[in-house]
Amino acid sequence: MHQPTPLDFWDQVPQLLARMRSYGVLCTVVDGDTNSNILTLGWCLVGPTYNGNPIVVVAITPLRYSWEFIEAVPEFVLGIPNDALTDAVDLCGTCSGRHNDKFIAAQLTPIASEHVRAPSILECPANIECRVYESVHPPHYLLTPRHREQPIREQHTIYFAEVLGTYSYI
Repeated sequence: MHQPTPLDFWDQVPQLLARMRSYGVLCTVVDGDTNSNILTLGWCLVGPTYNGNPIVVVAITPLRYSWEFIEAVPEFVLGIPNDALTDAVDLCGTCSGRHNDKFIAAQLTPIASEHVRAPSILECPANIECRVYESVHPPHYLLTPRHREQPIREQHTIYFAEVLGTYSYI
């Protein structure tokens, strides 16, 4: 059994942003049943505070299968990968969970999170558990002008979430 080791969220932020800048981070979501999915994110904002917890802001387009999940259960986990997971991050960003179990395809292990229903990823050195407290659906002016030129049905929803815990399972 893998016991969670609590991590300081703010100590993980430099690595979170570095991974976003390079090849992305993994984001797990769960639907109203027991299905989970992973997507790769290349953008987020970080800041203090909501209910005394740090804030993470992510954007997901309705074109992504995971959008349906986060709309059903407004929680997610950001898994900060290391260099050994580069292929997994790439796979999770290029194939759809509609047709593949990305945990199996990417050889990643889902593990129960401490505060949210979305699973953490055992192989990630840090997992950041988040609960959405506000979502902003298009049309809105939070996107870049280029993104706002896309049809409404393709524009990203912006999710504001509080960080409930940050853990390592390795």
